Amino acid sequence: MYLSFNYSLMNKKELEIIASIGSVILLTVLFVLVHQTMQGMQQLQEYGFVGALVVFIIVTSAIGLKINQMD
Repeated sequence: MYLSFNYSLMNKKELEIIASIGSVILLTVLFVLVHQTMQGMQQLQEYGFVGALVVFIIVTSAIGLKINQMD
């Protein structure tokens, strides 16, 4: 099931707030997944946390660029 939103009904401020909350939730979920899946491997867990931060930065940047391109 896919959810589709009509972005024309939302202004930039609302969309930015929703995107920020979603990206923080994504970061929290990624941290929990890394912590749960790599418990015994300290070195790999550190790389996993760095990878989660990189994914968060990429997603946040992409959202910011997309919002900036909106009219």
